[in-house]
Amino acid sequence: MKAVRLTLMRTSVLCSLLGCTSTLAPQAQEFTHIVAFGDSFTDDGHIDGHGFNRDSNGKVWVEYLSDKLQAQDLDNRAWGGARTDDGHYLGFDWSGFNWQIDRFELQSKPEETLFTVWIGVNDYWDAKNDPADSVRNIKRGLEKLIAKGARHLVVFNNFDLTLSLGYGPKTEHHDLVPTVRVLTQKFNTGLHQMLFDGSNSFVQEHPGVKLYFVDIGAFMDAYVKKHDFATVPWQGSYAFPDPEKYLWYDEWHPMTQCHFEIAEMVHQVLQQ
Repeated sequence: MKAVRLTLMRTSVLCSLLGCTSTLAPQAQEFTHIVAFGDSFTDDGHIDGHGFNRDSNGKVWVEYLSDKLQAQDLDNRAWGGARTDDGHYLGFDWSGFNWQIDRFELQSKPEETLFTVWIGVNDYWDAKNDPADSVRNIKRGLEKLIAKGARHLVVFNNFDLTLSLGYGPKTEHHDLVPTVRVLTQKFNTGLHQMLFDGSNSFVQEHPGVKLYFVDIGAFMDAYVKKHDFATVPWQGSYAFPDPEKYLWYDEWHPMTQCHFEIAEMVHQVLQQ
C-alpha cells in the first residue's frame, strides 16, 4: 500500500511540473475483436470466408495489429479490388465496401470491438471516377456501421499510389501519374473535410463514436523517402526478401515489413 501511495505521489508531482490535467495517464482502450473492411491492402485471403488473396509476402497490417492488441478475433471482410460502393474495379457488382458492410452483423460487444476502414483507391486509380463520390460512399458505409453498433472506428486516407511500380516510367499507366496524384489529393482532402470539418462533419454528428484517423498518405511518403528501395518487385525472386531493399511485393502492394510498420503506426494512433 505504501508503494502504491508513493507512486501516486510521484505521478502527481510529475504532472504538476508538466501541467497534466489528471494525476494518472488515461488507459488505452482494450479491444478483444477487430472487424476490417477494405481492399487488397487489407485482404488476407479467403481465411474466414472473405477475401481473394493476401497480396504480400506475409501478414498484412491488420493481422499484425490484431497480434499487437492480442485480440481474440479478427473478422477480415476486405476484398482485393473492392471499390467504395458495392462493386469491384473489374466491373462485377459485389465485394465493394458498402457490400461488405451490408453483409455484416455485429456479434461482439461494441465497446470492445475495433472497426477498421481503408478503401478508395480502386475508384480512381485509372482516373475514371470522381473521388468526391468515393467520400460520399464511405460516409454512407460509416453511417451503416454505426447503425449496426460500431463505436470505435479506424479510418485511413489513401497514399499516393503513383509511388508504386505500377506507374513506373515503362508501364502503360505512367501517363496517368499527374492525374492520379491530383485525384489522391482530392480524395484525402474530401475525406478529411467529411470527417472533421464543420458542424455537420461526421465526428460532430456522432459524438458517441471514437474515430481514429490514420494518415497513411504521410506515412508512405516518409517511408519511401527514408529508404533506397529497389525499382523492381520482390515477387518471384528466390532471394530472401531484404526489408531495407524491397518495398513492393508486386507492382502495387507493399511487402509484409511495410505492413508491420503500418500496424505499429496504427497502434500508436490508438493510444492517442
